Amino acid sequence: MERPILIESASNLPGMANLPDGATVGVVMIHGWGGYRTGPHRIFVNTAAALARRGIASLRFDLRGRGASLEPDCETDLDGMIDDALAAVRWMRGQPGIESLFLLGICSGGNVALGAASLDKSLDGIILWSTPLFAPFKTKSQAAQRRNLLLAEYARKLLRPETYLKLIKGKLNLRLIRRIIFGKEQQPAGGGRNPKDSRRDIMSDLDGFAGPALFIYGSLDDDAIGAPDFYRKWCGGHGVPAAFHTVKGANHSYYSVAWEREVIEQTTDWMESPNGR
Repeated sequence: MERPILIESASNLPGMANLPDGATVGVVMIHGWGGYRTGPHRIFVNTAAALARRGIASLRFDLRGRGASLEPDCETDLDGMIDDALAAVRWMRGQPGIESLFLLGICSGGNVALGAASLDKSLDGIILWSTPLFAPFKTKSQAAQRRNLLLAEYARKLLRPETYLKLIKGKLNLRLIRRIIFGKEQQPAGGGRNPKDSRRDIMSDLDGFAGPALFIYGSLDDDAIGAPDFYRKWCGGHGVPAAFHTVKGANHSYYSVAWEREVIEQTTDWMESPNGR
């Protein structure tokens, strides 16, 4: 059922398509900013298999500048990734039998999915894992909450012997730790536009998209401070039927077998529910 494919966008984007016999529903998966088509700890691979067992087709692919794609990493930005996602949508829609199509994004891949849905409102739904706020909607209060959450995590790590072994071996990213402790956000190279920011107001352009949408977050996700409340309010005010699920104790990328299983089960169950289908 699974086969390698190439998607035509700014360059040829490699991907893997899982196309069960008789599938009428497809899911296009979008990885995070620094990831590639497997997703963190192969969560997309396992999700594709779970969807296939339920007769749902899927496509996971490398965005430009990531994985095995050919675009230079330094030239990648959010708007280009959105173009890639729309190219993947066109590819999946061209497959025999596919009648409805969903986007699934993790981390900034969720921002890409929202951007694609704002331009293609005929999509049948979106699934957003650990999707943060777009930069214009982040507040100083949320930044402070994120910093406090990270400081608490670092305090816990100070009690672990392995932390000091990493320090001795030079494996701790002290520059990153200093930036977090002193609350300094990383700036774009050369002081230019942040490549994670769109040239458009995506949330305004999303007006008119009718959903449905599924949002999943880890309760200890420091990158998603304020995001669930923001998206819940936005969906309620714009007629988007949305479901929200929190994985207790989970971090941003669901780095445990139990957390991953919960995310996949919630997603596949929602896909087969009246709200999802």
